[in-house]
Amino acid sequence: MVIHFDKTLISALEKIGNHKFCKFEIHSKEEVVKHEHNLIEKYGNAKWAIVDLLNERYNLKIDLQNWLDEKEDEVAHFLNEAGSNSLHHAEFKAPYRLCLWLGEKGFVIGIEQKGKGFDAVKIDNEKIKENEGAAFEFFRRCKGKVFFDDAHDAKCVYYKG
Repeated sequence: MVIHFDKTLISALEKIGNHKFCKFEIHSKEEVVKHEHNLIEKYGNAKWAIVDLLNERYNLKIDLQNWLDEKEDEVAHFLNEAGSNSLHHAEFKAPYRLCLWLGEKGFVIGIEQKGKGFDAVKIDNEKIKENEGAAFEFFRRCKGKVFFDDAHDAKCVYYKG
């Protein structure tokens, strides 16, 4: 299993070494999104900015289209699956922000929401699937490490690559 319920952001940042931090705010208000078009545009731009930064820094070939085409691309799958969960299941129906730590020995991506958290352990153990998404299925099989700010009251999902 690749989901790590006891991993912390601090330990992940130690593993990637000296790093640069980037954040992309999407929806900071603690209210349900009202102007969905603006949100989707900001969210899409943030995902592409992360992809561009990763491709440039680590000479990768990440492409968000790979998720749609069902091609192997863990970053594209993480950004789309975890991001989709925040759009559909977060209290305010939006990610608060996307974060990226670019380190000497890898990177960490975070998708953070405001409002009520979710019990990642329960969702994983009980194989809860409320929609057609497949985030936890992806989390279980990916090669990178997926972890949470709080496994029982998660407001942030992280991917370490």
